[in-house]
Amino acid sequence: MNTIAPVGERFASELAALSTLVDSDRPGWTRRAMSEFDIAGRDYARSLMRQAGLETRIDGAGNVIGVLPGRVGGRQIMLGSHTDTVDAGGRYDGITGVLGAIEVVRLLRENDITLDHDLVVVVFFNEEPNDFGLFCMGSRAMTGNADSAMLAITDPQGRSVADSLPRSGIDPHEFLQARYDFSPVTAFLELHIEQGPELERMDRQIGVVETITGIHHFRALFTGRQDHAGTTPMDVRADAGCAAAGTVLAVEAIAASGENTRGTSGQITFTPEATNVVSRLAAVEGELRGHSGTWLHEAQQRLTEAAEAEGSKRGVHVEMEWTTADEPVPMHEPITKLIATAADGLGFTRATMFSGAGHDAGVIASQTNVGMIFVPSHDGRSHCPEEFTELSDILPGISVLLETVLRIDKAGCI
Repeated sequence: MNTIAPVGERFASELAALSTLVDSDRPGWTRRAMSEFDIAGRDYARSLMRQAGLETRIDGAGNVIGVLPGRVGGRQIMLGSHTDTVDAGGRYDGITGVLGAIEVVRLLRENDITLDHDLVVVVFFNEEPNDFGLFCMGSRAMTGNADSAMLAITDPQGRSVADSLPRSGIDPHEFLQARYDFSPVTAFLELHIEQGPELERMDRQIGVVETITGIHHFRALFTGRQDHAGTTPMDVRADAGCAAAGTVLAVEAIAASGENTRGTSGQITFTPEATNVVSRLAAVEGELRGHSGTWLHEAQQRLTEAAEAEGSKRGVHVEMEWTTADEPVPMHEPITKLIATAADGLGFTRATMFSGAGHDAGVIASQTNVGMIFVPSHDGRSHCPEEFTELSDILPGISVLLETVLRIDKAGCI
């Protein structure tokens, strides 16, 4: 099979340019949603999309949408990812998929290939978790999974989502009206770094994703009694901090009991913040992840019971709230087979994989057929400044993305 090779120098140059559009006051490569750097990143991506020949627009939710008209039209193949990062994040998460999709457009045009389908490229707004505890906001708006209750959620400073969206040039009313018509979309594909160590461990070039993890978020509030740390005996304390600490360890133990399951306590606060005072209040926010919806619901119940037990034995009141519950999302089997066939035909080694990270693809899957392609992450590192993927590892992913697009276009339907 003749391979249409991506232009590595071009990809590397654009990656380097996008990597300069970050908050220099933060470690790593920080381009958080609803910041000036996020706006600059999406604007830069839009400029590349225009240069590649896409007709572009920005919808009411801040998603950048570009279209390459097809020969027949009426049906669409959609590609996309995001340009925002976590705080102190890396250069490759999301960006690889955005620049890879744009490279596919260029390769089609440079090789005089006109698809029957329209090719749509999307740079999604705010994929990474924000200060409101929300993530995949742009794709949720596109799929109609955004409502006024979402806009009313507040951050730790008391600002609402509705108050904050205008910082990104987004009108809250328009955000709720940004639903995309997916009826013409034959398939959605997302190229992404793995963000884990499995491809590197297996010495495989391509990951064919079968399932995207489910994620259940929780917020636990512990109310005890404030006392003097030096004069209050241990057996009469109602220490909210200790109840919270026990719950954090329960998260770890429950997650460790499953297969391909994860649990993390990401935010922990004690009140008052003083070493000579027994904590009156404590709060823990975290999540459970897994590929089985059954396991997630059982783990949620186990953690709720564990938190209540930690509070009960200390005389601490516990309020456990499960704030979101995104279920595991299977990828569309015919598309995963096409991705695998494309990789085999191009001579790349591959592995079937579970994604422990959430993605816009998982949200889009509620509306159309979805597939994901992974490329390796060095040492499995991600969401940190050390996040790295060799250019020589990214280019096969772009080639498989292009070949899969061609196969879907030829098939006409999935």
